[in-house]
Parts: sequence; structure tokens; C-alpha cells
Amino acid sequence: MANETTIGTKLRQARLDKNISLIELQQMTKIQKRYLEAIEADQFAQLPGTFYVRAFIRQYAAAVGEDGDKLVAVFDGKDTLAAPLPKRPQPETVSGSRKAQHVAEKNSSFIIRYLPMILLGLVAVTIISIVGYMAWQDRNASPMIQGSSSLVVENSASDASSTTASTSSTSSSSSTVESTTESSTEEMRMTASNSSQSAITIDVQHAQDPLTLSFTGVDGRCWIGVQVDGAYVYQYTLAAGETQTTTLPEGADNAVLTLGASQYVTIEANGQTVDFTDPQYESLQKTVNMTISYADAAE
Repeated sequence: MANETTIGTKLRQARLDKNISLIELQQMTKIQKRYLEAIEADQFAQLPGTFYVRAFIRQYAAAVGEDGDKLVAVFDGKDTLAAPLPKRPQPETVSGSRKAQHVAEKNSSFIIRYLPMILLGLVAVTIISIVGYMAWQDRNASPMIQGSSSLVVENSASDASSTTASTSSTSSSSSTVESTTESSTEEMRMTASNSSQSAITIDVQHAQDPLTLSFTGVDGRCWIGVQVDGAYVYQYTLAAGETQTTTLPEGADNAVLTLGASQYVTIEANGQTVDFTDPQYESLQKTVNMTISYADAAE
């Protein structure tokens, strides 16, 4: 617990480096501002309990890009934020006797001395082999060319039969493609309902599995959380002009998207725009509830 005083300082510095206010951080993490201030002041006794201390440290760290598991380990006294001391270099040891070293050095110098001669010998053998092979090919060139006219006639007949077969195959393939085009599946469509100031429901039909979500930042920062079956599968703080993607688990039939500042983000699902805005409400913090059915399941 000796390192508790550094946890709050590290988190606060990370928040300031990302230019995030406590109000914005409260919207991103859903942690009350007074608890965030207590964490930054290392006054963990002001939090509801040890379980919430660990949970809040992880959520705070995830929002500002720090390692929450390491900070929790520091809180539990299992780790430290101090940098490890550099290791002292180990002295080199000399293996073998002086006689063995002398023999090895003698052998090495012998190889170095005669290495150019060995290389020249290998080059000479290679040249001789190439010349001999080319001479052998020249002697056997005439028999290989004789009798080619009969082969050309046979190949011409074979080519003609192949062309006929190819024509019939192309005709068959053309009809198959036409029938396949006629039976193509419906395109994915999305329908909005139950719209309010803080939430909206999007019904996604005929989606391709798995469903990929793309988030693009507009004019400001926005914290994004994606839950499937009540558990977070993605969390990120999106900056203006930045695009991030995440793919839902295969077969997921629901997803809850929590947007810390919905006016600063646009969303696409498998390349189609998700229209979660409502002109009668101001775009602030918003929850997008997605129900998903897939093309294969519909068929």
C-alpha cells in the first residue's frame, strides 16, 4: 500500500495529458465526480468499498489510456510504479584451457589462409560443370526436334475439342449465374424506434455475420462503450477525425452502445450509417440499443 499516493497522481496526469475535464470523465465512466476527485487525491477511504476502489481505478485507467490491472496490483501491494533497477553486466568467463584455445586459434588461421584457394576451386568446378552440360545439350539437340509436325496436328485436334467443350461449359455457367443473381438475398436494413433524449432502439435486419461497427470522431472527444449480453466487449475514447472499428461476436443478437457525447461521433454498421439522432432532442449522452437478425438466419 506504500505506492497508493502515486496512483491518483498518475491517473490525474494522464487525464490532463488527454485534455479531459472531470465532467467529461464522469460522463465517460459513469463514476460520480466526487469519487473521481477522491481517486486523484489518493483518498480511497471515501469510496464505497474496496471492490468499488478496484473497479473505479480500472474504469478511470481505461478512459485515459493507462494500465488498470497494473494500478490495481499497485493498490493491492503486489506491484510498484517505480522503474526496475538496471541489471549489472555479468563478467565474461573463459571456457577451456589455454592449450585448447591455442589449437582453436591455429585451426581458424589455417582455414582463413586457404579459404581463397578453396573458393577458387569451387568456382572452377562450377564453370566446368556448366560448360559440360551445355556441350551435352548441343549433342542431343537434333533428336529432340524431329517429329514435331505430327504432334502439332494432334494438338490442333485436341484444341478444337477443348474449344467445343469450353463453349458448352460457358453457356451452362451463364445460365447458372443468371439464376443465382435472381435469388440474391435482401440487403441489410435498419429501423429506429423508442427514441428519447437519452436512448434509442435500432432494429437491424438481414445483417451479414459478424457485424462490424465503425466509429468516427467529429469536432470533439467521445467515450464509447459496447456491451453484448451485458458485458463490455469494447471501450475507447475517440478523438476528432479519428476512426476506430470493432467486430461483434459471431451470432450476437444484441448490442448496447453507450456514447459519452453523442454529438461528437458517427456510427456505421457493416458500412451503412446508423442514424441514432432525433431532431427533436439535443445530442448529449445517449444509449443505442441494437437488436440484430442475420441474413442466414432469416433464410
